[in-house]
Amino acid sequence: MDPLTHAIVGLSIAVLSGEPISLSNPAMLGCIAGAVIPDIDIVMQIKGDYSYLKNHRGISHSIPMLAIFSALITGVLLFAYGTIPLYKVLLMAFGGCLSHVLLDLTNSYGAQILWPFYKKKITFDLLLIYDPALLILSLLIIFPVFQKYIPPYIIVVVFVYYLGIRYHMRKSVKAAVSSSLGQVYNIKFIRVLPSMIGLIKWHFIIFTEEEKIIGEFNIYPRKLRIIRKLENIDKDLMEMVINTPLAEFFAEFTPVYHIECTTTEDEYIYNFIDLRYYIAKDFLHHATAVINKDLEVVKSLFHPYRKSRDVHL
Repeated sequence: MDPLTHAIVGLSIAVLSGEPISLSNPAMLGCIAGAVIPDIDIVMQIKGDYSYLKNHRGISHSIPMLAIFSALITGVLLFAYGTIPLYKVLLMAFGGCLSHVLLDLTNSYGAQILWPFYKKKITFDLLLIYDPALLILSLLIIFPVFQKYIPPYIIVVVFVYYLGIRYHMRKSVKAAVSSSLGQVYNIKFIRVLPSMIGLIKWHFIIFTEEEKIIGEFNIYPRKLRIIRKLENIDKDLMEMVINTPLAEFFAEFTPVYHIECTTTEDEYIYNFIDLRYYIAKDFLHHATAVINKDLEVVKSLFHPYRKSRDVHL
């Protein structure tokens, strides 16, 4: 989720808790600050896109760090205000932090909430990165003019129901894709993800022995479309690159990726593709590794957001 959505959700949690919207209310400010602070890992952008994306939604989104952030926020507010309801502010700050991570778990990027015990990012593939329904429901809670007509607890129930609908949609899309394409392909794995745009569109990634199939499923009107078919490289070519630093980074960066290889007289050129995000007729993140005939890596490039953007590893 984007920082603005996180902040608005944090404010809505404060309102649900009965906190007045006021700059003199440290509990409200603590909740908003908590809802935003896990993205402090953006400071890694100072070292470039590689460092940022490698660490984004990592340690800063873990339960231990949420506790530390909550204590820091409480300490800052205590210093600023002099006297505050200490435990109340601490609880509100932690609630804001927790809301941030739980929302991040609902989209396809996920978060390392269980670090250091489990270092992989967990994701539920339910909401869009910019989910308009979540934003609208949060605003309905915040503004008093809407509270007269729709009690906040009703909006919370609606949001839980919305999550249930999204889960049912994802499950039904997976069943439909499996039923439709399972007769044609020997499917080993299917992952269904929210589309980058559109509440009723979903993307799917199918792994088979020979290739990966990326497609789109529209809920209404009901339509399945195959976007790309990517042929797997042979085992010998895979073994040459799989243990390189770039390959190890990409495997940590995304759980669903594809590797292509083209050869010249002197080099093997590998293209890594993150299959999670498809927009504007291409995938969002790529990487390139070049290996010479002596099996030495002579070039490692990460291409975040677009292919023309080069980050040297």
